[in-house]
Amino acid sequence: MADKEYVLGNKARELLTYTNQATKIVTDDVSQRDVRKILQKIAALDDIRDVKQVCGQMIGYLDKKDKQGFTKAAYRCYGEDMRKTAKGIVRDIHAANGKYFDTEYEERLRLIGKILDGCNLMLEYIQICLDMGTISLEKSKVWTKKVLDVKYMSAKWKKNDGARAKKLEDEKRAEEAARQVAVVKTAISQYNEDRRRVRPT
Repeated sequence: MADKEYVLGNKARELLTYTNQATKIVTDDVSQRDVRKILQKIAALDDIRDVKQVCGQMIGYLDKKDKQGFTKAAYRCYGEDMRKTAKGIVRDIHAANGKYFDTEYEERLRLIGKILDGCNLMLEYIQICLDMGTISLEKSKVWTKKVLDVKYMSAKWKKNDGARAKKLEDEKRAEEAARQVAVVKTAISQYNEDRRRVRPT
């Protein structure tokens, strides 16, 4: 893998790892372990006033718990697809880099286009999740930066390879034109030679 594509591959893996972490499902429900701890603490108290105080503290703690994150419904609607998209970006970078440019540049450019499409979709999903309050502004900034790192590097890759592909296409067209001219010249030469042979003396 070329140096730039190696860096791009690393950036894409970072994006995938962050996406998997950021789309973990959270729930507002109290876990059985939390309930067990609360009941054990209350059971150990003798004075009703202490029970009320502990209950008040626990309610405050639960109210302050961060409610941001993907619910099961949000995960099914957006999070799951975001993970698949991030995984597809990693896959397509490696697939594009594995194409031999001189003979497979069209497929390589198509795959780079898929990478860019994936990045654009990720940015759209991040904005939707921010608007819904599923993620914080801070998390959206970090996530967006990771997507843009991949997008800008991929766009530069496509631009450079596009210029190389155009050069190859121009060379092919020039070779084909030269070949056609040679065929026509050969045909004319053969025609003139045949006429000389059949010309009456």
